[in-house]
Amino acid sequence: MAKRVLVGGIWHETNSFSPVATDLDAFRRYLFLEGEAVIAGSRGTNTEIGGMIAAAPAASLDLIPSIYIGAAPSGMVSRAVVDLVVDRLKADIETNAPLDGVLLALHGAMVAEGIDQADAHVVQAVREAVGPDLALVCTIDFHANVERALVDPADVLIAYKTLPHVDMGARGEDAARIIARLIETGRKPHKVFRKLPIITVPQRQPTHESPMREVMADLAEVERDPAIVTASVIGAFAYCDVPQLGMAILAYGERSAAEDAADRLAESVWSRRELFKPDLVEPAEAVRRAIAANAGPIFLVEPADNIGGGAPGDGTYLLRALLEGRAREAATVIWDPAAAKAAAAAGVGRRFKGKVGGNTLKLHGEPVEIEGRVTFAQPVSYRRDSTWMTGQPADLGLVATVDTGGVKVILTTERAIPFDTLHLRIPGVEPEKAKMVTAKCASAWSGIFGKMAEGHVYVDTPGVCSSNVERMPYTRLERAFYPLDPTVEYP
Repeated sequence: MAKRVLVGGIWHETNSFSPVATDLDAFRRYLFLEGEAVIAGSRGTNTEIGGMIAAAPAASLDLIPSIYIGAAPSGMVSRAVVDLVVDRLKADIETNAPLDGVLLALHGAMVAEGIDQADAHVVQAVREAVGPDLALVCTIDFHANVERALVDPADVLIAYKTLPHVDMGARGEDAARIIARLIETGRKPHKVFRKLPIITVPQRQPTHESPMREVMADLAEVERDPAIVTASVIGAFAYCDVPQLGMAILAYGERSAAEDAADRLAESVWSRRELFKPDLVEPAEAVRRAIAANAGPIFLVEPADNIGGGAPGDGTYLLRALLEGRAREAATVIWDPAAAKAAAAAGVGRRFKGKVGGNTLKLHGEPVEIEGRVTFAQPVSYRRDSTWMTGQPADLGLVATVDTGGVKVILTTERAIPFDTLHLRIPGVEPEKAKMVTAKCASAWSGIFGKMAEGHVYVDTPGVCSSNVERMPYTRLERAFYPLDPTVEYP
């Protein structure tokens, strides 16, 4: 007999340093699925819910869709959004009772107005609605900031195991299989949680590179133990000024095995703490190196303006360096709704002259004047073609490309998270043929462009996602963290 399992969730990575507020409209523009649309819009996608759907038949799950919404990483989430999701989940739990379980797809680093641990708030509300015994399993992002408030109400939390993230569907499948096991056996695994006093940045977290590669190898070995149901190493999200900041370890299974696994993984991370420090290059030097390489494409990666981390995507330090360095066959993307509209209004084939970027924060640079021919001007939307959230819709709004003669500047009215190649190809840039391409991200570029890249440089610019965490104006941390305090000890 099929097990009746409610499925839903909310996804947002909140950068508390970003002034770009995240209201209900931000979710409606990015991802907003209700009722049967949750299934129809997620089926076949490399997303957590897509994975849950794929695994449901073999796990004998009858998935009952509720609400699933998401917004591009940005600033504080409106309390009204969280209340809407909680109210809808609770209403659907009541309407569809009796249930056998609940599956939630969350991020884990969402911060809302008046709620530091917004994901935990959602899970706690669901637990209160279903009672203490019903199976409740959640997927979370590798960049979750996890504390007891999230761990305790969920029977199992399952984090991504990859960065760049390519395993969301697989983790959704895990969640479906695990909740089926919990329902069938009526037994919940022992859970172990370890919090580490270390802040790491996405640039040094890729799971196919050291030091995280070795940590994840230890994780894989731990999970081969049949006494372990699942375990996670959670890299955390550095750009939340909240008490629950920091890396974490989770292990579920038989008591002694789970305790040992968590301790082993914590030591694996802590013993490598010095290796998590990033290497960065100033913008002018990065451009000089790319020009000297005389090959391409060279990717100039700008973590401080990481759109996928909540930065605005309108930083101008690197654009200015490209223009002043007389870069050729280069391409960059700038979020600037006004400039995009003005260039589009000028029309394809006409000249555009105006200031672009630098509209959100002085920290990200002043506007830069460009002049060139408009080569593209129209709305752009598509489904992602790469490994991150494959098949998920993306909307760049109105897009205009201005060719300055050396640098193609792609202007967008919606922020273009560089999680695919189409955000470049559709507006007229073939990345594999360029000499240099900027990427306003941390590590995601490698999963999308790594095979075509002739080289890359991580560029050191100011921003709300700076890889130099010592620059970040933390005020709410309640304990010492490495590398802010290099003398801190663990345990």
